[in-house]
Amino acid sequence: MTEYTESEYSEYTDYSEYTNYTHSNNSTDDSENNKVKRICFAILVHNRKEVVIDLLDNIRCYCPNSSIVLFNGGDDPELCHGLGYPVCPTSRKLSYGVTAVYMLEVMRWLEDSNKKYDYLVNLDSDALFAKEGYESYIIREMENKDYMGVGTKVPDDDFYCLIQLRQEKKQWEPLLGQEPYFESFNVGQVYSRNLVQRFLNSDQYSLFHKNLMETEAFGVDELVFVTMTDRLGIQVHPYQEDVASTIRYRPHFPLDEMVHYLNQKPGCYLFHPVYRKMKDETRAAVRELMKREIQYDPDIQESFINKDLGRFPYMIRRKKNKGTVMEWIAASEEEGLLYWKVKSGILYGPYSFGSGKVSGLSVLETSYGNIEVICRIGTSLVHFWRDDDTGEWFQSDTFAEEVVGMPSFIQSSYGSFEVLAPLKGGGLGHWWRNNDNPEHPWIGPHVFGKDHFTDAILIENNSSQLTAVVLQNDVYKYFVRDDRNSWQWLGPYE
Repeated sequence: MTEYTESEYSEYTDYSEYTNYTHSNNSTDDSENNKVKRICFAILVHNRKEVVIDLLDNIRCYCPNSSIVLFNGGDDPELCHGLGYPVCPTSRKLSYGVTAVYMLEVMRWLEDSNKKYDYLVNLDSDALFAKEGYESYIIREMENKDYMGVGTKVPDDDFYCLIQLRQEKKQWEPLLGQEPYFESFNVGQVYSRNLVQRFLNSDQYSLFHKNLMETEAFGVDELVFVTMTDRLGIQVHPYQEDVASTIRYRPHFPLDEMVHYLNQKPGCYLFHPVYRKMKDETRAAVRELMKREIQYDPDIQESFINKDLGRFPYMIRRKKNKGTVMEWIAASEEEGLLYWKVKSGILYGPYSFGSGKVSGLSVLETSYGNIEVICRIGTSLVHFWRDDDTGEWFQSDTFAEEVVGMPSFIQSSYGSFEVLAPLKGGGLGHWWRNNDNPEHPWIGPHVFGKDHFTDAILIENNSSQLTAVVLQNDVYKYFVRDDRNSWQWLGPYE
């Protein structure tokens, strides 16, 4: 099979407006007519473009009705280029821990540009949503409120950020007055548009901005915005405990703790902090769970692309183009698979390949630089791979039987391909391909677990051990392979 050039694809559509703020504003205007409130996320980003893209995809999946604006606080002027989201024009490098001015400047920019939103939420690039529900929570809780934050209270006397602020007492007392002040964790602070306008129209605005520009105190954003709100005579409110429990300063969330919270606290949606490393176990698990949500839910698919791509569309962002080009593999409604690519806002495709009725698929960019696909056809697994130089697709023989559900596919740190899938008779099957062997044999299954599982994803944990995250009766569990020792699968843990 020879792939068409981009100009020869059977269909193409300009999607350049799909991700920009103008499109979101049109939706916002419609929602205002229907009295539906809308959220705008303001995100301070610093570096690691692939992590920024990961968060943007995450928000589009779990908060699909919200808009996003960025402030580039790093030293790479190209960091936000090509992402499809508006960037605050006053963006500049900010010092670690002394970043509060960004939020006030975003507020000023949004108001001067007459951007439409009801609630402005502060996020950092080391936050991730793990499930839907945050949008509806904010809209419900902010009814008749103007401010909400995590841990909103009068700070303890030894609170580090308060100690820092006291060192600039002469600078801040004319604005905030005498203590006691209020504190609220930076990530997740929510401002109504009414409150934003009160900040900007206050006769103290110039002093507020000047102080934020000149301060050298660490973490003043956790004190000054919430205290200014109080000084304007507006009541400040804390998040509910369940929602707030997964938003903290440190430590970073490991996978086992995230699984525990998802099972035990139904109100936890947003997790902070998560390491800004694409291979971090928690980030990897959230990303794979997100891709499953996209595969299963047509409404979520529409938040990424307003086009029916086929069944179970799987999104790929490749390292070779730093994640800025979006590619998709989907199952045809009839037989085989469909390949699509979004480049410079234009959708190219579909390119059809393969045969058989595909009932599940998982996709990977491998160390060979190829897109490779594991498909379930009936109860069998088949491997496809694409030669990037020629565009030709190749298909393996069947290498697994008696499989159900959606397969999961990764390349381990050993270089081997690893596949996980639920089995028809119960339990999980694990197969691996020895890429050091020129014949590339598939080996398995190694069967573990006894129960029937609704879904399963495969990742590597931070100790480079294979880890299976499974869903059973709406409860997340995980297994860990005892790599370099017994090589047995241990668990389940929850």
